[in-house]
Amino acid sequence: MAPLAAFAFRSEDWLAKREILSREAERLQVAYTSCVARVEEPAVDVVMPFERYPDGSVKASVTAKKAQVFLETGMIWGADVTVSQFSTNGVESARVEADGCVIDRDTKSGWVQGHAKAVYLGNEAEGDGIYFSFPEEFVTIYANTRIRVKDRKFDAKTMMIGGGGKAARRDAEITAVRTDYDRSDGVVLFEGAVSVTDSEYTLGADRLYAFLDGTNSLKRVVADGSVTVTNGTRSGSCPRAAYVKALGRVTMYGDGGAPARLADNGSRRSEVEGRKISFWLDSEQVEVEGSTLTVDGNVSGGMDSLMKQAVK
Repeated sequence: MAPLAAFAFRSEDWLAKREILSREAERLQVAYTSCVARVEEPAVDVVMPFERYPDGSVKASVTAKKAQVFLETGMIWGADVTVSQFSTNGVESARVEADGCVIDRDTKSGWVQGHAKAVYLGNEAEGDGIYFSFPEEFVTIYANTRIRVKDRKFDAKTMMIGGGGKAARRDAEITAVRTDYDRSDGVVLFEGAVSVTDSEYTLGADRLYAFLDGTNSLKRVVADGSVTVTNGTRSGSCPRAAYVKALGRVTMYGDGGAPARLADNGSRRSEVEGRKISFWLDSEQVEVEGSTLTVDGNVSGGMDSLMKQAVK
């Protein structure tokens, strides 16, 4: 079995933070129900800042067709709501649109009831039941996550060997049951029936971790649990896989009786299995531990040629 650090994010501190914020989300969900039951003569067409920068400029605000402030609890309830976050120069950097929402002015966090859509850096996310915290820079979508990623390189080479040349920038769509996005720590966790699709490939897994740098660019991707990848005639499957962008390396891990597998199902079918399959995207160099290689037809040139036909 592969070392845990090689394929999954196991930080106890981060998971503890996630659990604490999950409890905060539960508190706000209860608060939403309580506020709805107490709404009387709400204000109409409300624009209300609820967080400011040190210089007094607006950092976050809520716009609502109907809204009511509960002074004794510090809660703001709204219907037909847009919650916006602004950069220091006053430009909107993030937005959440929802039918109903409650915001805690003290914690600067909120709960979106029902279906909602969020927009950040040109990317769109939607789902049912959303918790957000501006101070923690944390968002959780609890059900039916669908994310459209604009102009990002979710190319076929990310998780398996594809065609040569530089991959075109194109949109991708990610679906999952639950998504946690922690901007401050640069971690995105997709959980439950995860699917990534674009015009060239599909990827499936039980969980998908994406690790980002300070500019929100991808550093590392980890797929965990029943990982499958399809790109044209090529397909791969394994219990776990990891991609490290700086190294240009993809590693597929087997686990017990479930080996890592890389296959080409074209006119000459070839397949390689092993405990661990590593390959480098630029050179297409492949290393296999505990390998079994199958190639249809006659092949000359020894093991090197076999490997090239199996993975090229």
